[in-house]
Amino acid sequence: MPLPAMPGRIRPPSLGALANRHFRWFWFGRLAVSAGFEMGTIAQGWLVYELTGSALALSGVSTGTNVAMFLLSPYGGVLSDRADKRSVLLWTRLAVTINLAVITLLVASGKIAIWHLALSALVSGVLYALMMPTQQAIVSDLVDRQTLLNAISLNAVAMGMMATVAASSAGFLVEAIGVAGAYAVMVGLNVFAVYAVARLPRLPAVQQVCRSVWADLRAGLGYLRSERTLLAIVAMALVRIVLVMPYRTFMPKFTTEEMGLDAAGLGILMGAASIGGLITSVIIASASNVRGKGWLLLGGGLVAGAALMLLAAARSLPLALGAMMLLGAGNNVCMITGATLLQFTCVPEYRGRVMGVDMMVWGLAPLGTLPTGALADRIGVGPVLGILGIIVLACVLALTLLTPRLRRLE
Repeated sequence: MPLPAMPGRIRPPSLGALANRHFRWFWFGRLAVSAGFEMGTIAQGWLVYELTGSALALSGVSTGTNVAMFLLSPYGGVLSDRADKRSVLLWTRLAVTINLAVITLLVASGKIAIWHLALSALVSGVLYALMMPTQQAIVSDLVDRQTLLNAISLNAVAMGMMATVAASSAGFLVEAIGVAGAYAVMVGLNVFAVYAVARLPRLPAVQQVCRSVWADLRAGLGYLRSERTLLAIVAMALVRIVLVMPYRTFMPKFTTEEMGLDAAGLGILMGAASIGGLITSVIIASASNVRGKGWLLLGGGLVAGAALMLLAAARSLPLALGAMMLLGAGNNVCMITGATLLQFTCVPEYRGRVMGVDMMVWGLAPLGTLPTGALADRIGVGPVLGILGIIVLACVLALTLLTPRLRRLE
């Protein structure tokens, strides 16, 4: 059962979920994690590009993370349903912190090599696969159903706020104190995230462990196959991750070769996407329980596809910033409404395993990043972004026409 909200001052409706003390600690931890993730995107991307100068290498380093998440996220979902969620988050987050600390030392010593980053990405993928289904599913245990959309929106607000600050400042940090300094800041942020998770209550498993992991996994997949609405939501997530998200991987190359900017410019462009995402997160959180979530999900996908095409055509900084803001807005709307609809539609007994399959979709990201990375090295990042935008629009329109149940979701 969701934990009751702790007594305290009445907050505005947009901050309703923060009335719950346990959710507040979870949210503070997400603030730190989001900042560290965005800084890591900038710092690692810039480091890989300095070492190789290749868009394919930018895609390749992240492949280990994606492969591990694809293979192991379903087991992370089973773990979420079978174990104390606080313990799962605590130990995996601690391991992520240690992984970052090792890379920090290698960069500081000047011994960093591309294979170190690839191995670190693989380790991160294993840890994220075990962590992320629980991180998604635990929100429903911390707040009640009426507050769920607000809670998920506030998580997106946390990501947007820290992404805006971290993405913009990470480029300047790299210029000012080097990549090693940026990684050290990321380690500190993750240490705080570990502390925040430690303040959460223990949450008993939603099911008794009376059968094998394989049996639980098969039962979860069978449940998902029987729920076509859930499958449609996961399909929309697949479009977003495989076709929209590759833009993040290519931004170091796009920034330098298409826009003629440095690391600080990369941070500004990524920060613009974060601002767009933050604005939509605040709007959705303030609106509390928005109706027409199915249409909102599909509309966000259409905006993201159109923004990719606009970014492909951008040759001035103002136009590129506007396209990035729209891209961040559309992407965030898809993420928030998709996550909310999954948790609304799924029964509690299978929630962790459904979240595991949703996270497994992240493992399919190389289907977008690797071929488009190779193509970007041949024809340029701009044309590739345009092609992705056209495919995104086509896929979202097809889902709109072929899945009436998705359109009717409230």
